[in-house]
Amino acid sequence: MNLYYNCDSIAKIEYKGNSIRCEIDQYFLDGIHHKSDEEGKRCKPEPKDICDCYEEIKTNSNKRTTKEKKALSKLVISNNRNQDSNWFCIDVEYVKPFDNQAEKDKAGFSGRFDIIALSKEQPHRVALIKLKYGSGAIGGKSGIREIIKDFSKFREKKVYETYLKEEIIEITKSLHDLGVSLPFEFPLSESKLLSASPEFYVITLNNNAEKAGESAPKQIMAGYLFKDKRWGCRELSSNHCVEKEFGDVTKKGNGLYVTFLFSTETVENVAINDIIDDERYERP
Repeated sequence: MNLYYNCDSIAKIEYKGNSIRCEIDQYFLDGIHHKSDEEGKRCKPEPKDICDCYEEIKTNSNKRTTKEKKALSKLVISNNRNQDSNWFCIDVEYVKPFDNQAEKDKAGFSGRFDIIALSKEQPHRVALIKLKYGSGAIGGKSGIREIIKDFSKFREKKVYETYLKEEIIEITKSLHDLGVSLPFEFPLSESKLLSASPEFYVITLNNNAEKAGESAPKQIMAGYLFKDKRWGCRELSSNHCVEKEFGDVTKKGNGLYVTFLFSTETVENVAINDIIDDERYERP
């Protein structure tokens, strides 16, 4: 599981027998950005050292917190405080952990999910969620095409069946051991208590045009998703069309089906408190 502050992924925590193993990016301890291939970028302090450095970790996390991360934090906290929500968020900024490069290559998947949520009723549905905020990152390396590509690879490589179902059981155990009150039976001792397949979601907040007369994020996203103009789209992407590669992912009959949720709410006024089923979402 990941330990987080303001939904910035701080430390990866694993239970091994009766011991706890932590791994953290050195930046959160010293405030210095280290290159991805730099030795010591990821360090493995004792759990007590992380607790002792809480103020430094909090300060350094706040320095790099974006509006998207703040919105993510608000969504997760509001949802988990809402007893009437149909869902409970169990992890943020999830990345499949691997012991070595060979294991990573074998899995064939290294994507990230912003949120993993479980429905409160059995069999527990599993929602894998990516969050977008505003118009800034609809295209490009972290844009909608890359999100769909990750979803497709996750599904193709059967990562849910092979790895994630068991990891979810371990994550809920870790939360329970840390004193988190879970809104469903514990322990989730058997993977059969989870749905046979995960559900994929893309949530977009601040679905507002940056300037008068410009396209809103939903309209821009449609230009990458479809071969024809929908959702008020003004311009299609000829080089990065999702539908040409993966089919119409908004149709349930398609091999890969993704639910898109939009809200004009911004980080300053976000009131959504049910991560999936909130009536304030626009569902195209």
